[in-house]
Amino acid sequence: MVTTISDIQCYSFLFFVSLITTFLIRSILSKSTKVTTNSHHLPSPPALPIIGHLHLLGPSLYKSLHNLSNKYGPLLYLRFGASHCLLVSSASVASEIFKSQDLAFASRPRFAFSDKLLYGTSGFVTAPYGDYWRFMKKLCVTELLGTKQLERSLFVRREQKERLLKRMLESARKKDDVDVGVEVMKFTNTVT
Repeated sequence: MVTTISDIQCYSFLFFVSLITTFLIRSILSKSTKVTTNSHHLPSPPALPIIGHLHLLGPSLYKSLHNLSNKYGPLLYLRFGASHCLLVSSASVASEIFKSQDLAFASRPRFAFSDKLLYGTSGFVTAPYGDYWRFMKKLCVTELLGTKQLERSLFVRREQKERLLKRMLESARKKDDVDVGVEVMKFTNTVT
C-alpha cells in the first residue's frame, strides 16, 4: 500500500521546518553578538556563527577595516574564524593601550608553521615574550637601528635612492608603465 502526502500536509511540514530554522538561526546570531559585546565590552559589528566577521572584509583589506572603524569607532573587537582581533585605528588609543596594557599585547600567538621556519621560535619575530625577546629587542634597537649603524648605511641609502630615481626617470622618458610599489619594494629590500 502506497501512501501519498497531500499538498496541505507538504506545505504545513515546510512551514514548520522553515519556522524552526528561522528560530535557530536567530538564536545563534543573537548569542554570538551578545557574547561579543558583553564579554569584551567593545563595539563589534554583527558576526556570523562560524566565520565571524570575515564577511565584512572586501578585496582591499585596509579599506574594509577603515570603513569598519569609521562606523564603529577607533577601538573594535573582531573575530575571524577562531581568531580574535582588536582593531585599533587611532594613534592616541594605541599609545594608551601600549602604556597601560603592554604585557597583555606583548606575546603574539604561536604559529602552526613556526617549527618549519629557519630558527623556529628563536627568531625575534616568532619568539614568545620573555627574557630572550627583551634581549633581542634591545640588541636590534641598539645594534641594527642605532645611530651608529644608520650613519654607516647612509651611503648605501643615498646610492639606492639615486638608482631608484634614475630608473623612474628612464621609464618616464620611454613612457613605460611603472609599478611604483614594486620599485619601492626593491629599494627597501636592497637598503635592508
